Amino acid sequence: MIVVVGSPTARLAATGVRAAGLPAAIAREIVAAGASVQLVGKLGEGPDGDAVALSLAADGIGHVALQRIAAQVAVGAGIGGDDGSLDELAGLGTAADAADDRSYEDPAPGAPTLEAADLELALRYLPDYRVVVLAQPLDEPALAAARDAARWAGAHVIEVIAPGEEGTALDDATVLEARADDAEGAFASLVGRYAAALDAGTLPADAFAAASAGVGWAAVSD
Repeated sequence: MIVVVGSPTARLAATGVRAAGLPAAIAREIVAAGASVQLVGKLGEGPDGDAVALSLAADGIGHVALQRIAAQVAVGAGIGGDDGSLDELAGLGTAADAADDRSYEDPAPGAPTLEAADLELALRYLPDYRVVVLAQPLDEPALAAARDAARWAGAHVIEVIAPGEEGTALDDATVLEARADDAEGAFASLVGRYAAALDAGTLPADAFAAASAGVGWAAVSD
């Protein structure tokens, strides 16, 4: 099993509110690659939060460790002549269109953070995971909690970073830097396929080579 750490955002599509944001997009790619996944993060309460949870379930994404929190929901222009986006779901960020669903995006200002205690509890609750994908920025205590839990579980860590940033040098982690021009969502596909290959027991170098085939990515260091 694979754990993706990152709170979902929301987008108002023609069929209603759906889960959006890079963590959800990576999780969908993991499911498409045939692996099981659980999303760890925070999600607002209320009808829109419920709709996001239902969207995750419909896509085969586990969310038993997704913490529900009380927060206000601000809805955007709606379906029609505008982009149809939710400006914000319980302060958990924005997703303006389908491409943004799969691109790296820092949490919106005021978005709730994932703290060390949140990760310790979630990763203790989830059994038998082999890969942990850190799909949103974490502070040092939360990173340490993720590292310690992954080490205890014998899991490989994939750390996703923003364009131009440096990784945090977690022990034995794979650091994947997003591309600023990732309009086709190749990054989410790469991360999801790589995670699924690791979960299947493929060696990291072989897993990355297989995942990056056809999406124009290459390793810059071993």
